[in-house]
Amino acid sequence: MHVLAAVIAKSKLLVLPVYPAAWPQAKKHPFVQLAFKGYETLKRMYVIRKAGVRYRQAEIVGVAAVKGLERTAGVGPAVRWLRNAHVAEHLGVEKPTQKLQSFFSRWSIKFSAEYYETRERHVRSLNSSG
Repeated sequence: MHVLAAVIAKSKLLVLPVYPAAWPQAKKHPFVQLAFKGYETLKRMYVIRKAGVRYRQAEIVGVAAVKGLERTAGVGPAVRWLRNAHVAEHLGVEKPTQKLQSFFSRWSIKFSAEYYETRERHVRSLNSSG
C-alpha cells in the first residue's frame, strides 16, 4: 500500500479532486489509463454482468412483491406506510459519494481562473467607486 501511495503522490494525482481542470492532463497519465482499462475489463467480465442482471431482476421482483402486498386487504395500509417511511428516510440522506461530489463542486469553483478574475474585477470596482 505504501508503494501505491508513493506512486500517486509523485504522479501528482492527489490534486485531481481539488483541481478538476487537471483531469484532461491526468487522463493521459499511464496510471490513470491503467485504472480505466482495468475498470473496463472488470465491467466486461461475465460474472460482473451476470451479477448486474440478477440485481436488476431482484429489484423488479421486490417492487412487484411490494405492489402485491399493497393490494392485499388488511396489510395494504401498513405496507404503504412502511414504503413511504423507507423512501423518506433514504431520499433525505445523501450518499457518501454525493456528499463528496457536492463538497468538491463547492470548493473547486475557488480554484478556477474565472473565480479569481471575477473577484479581482469586483475588488477593482469597489476601489474605484469608493
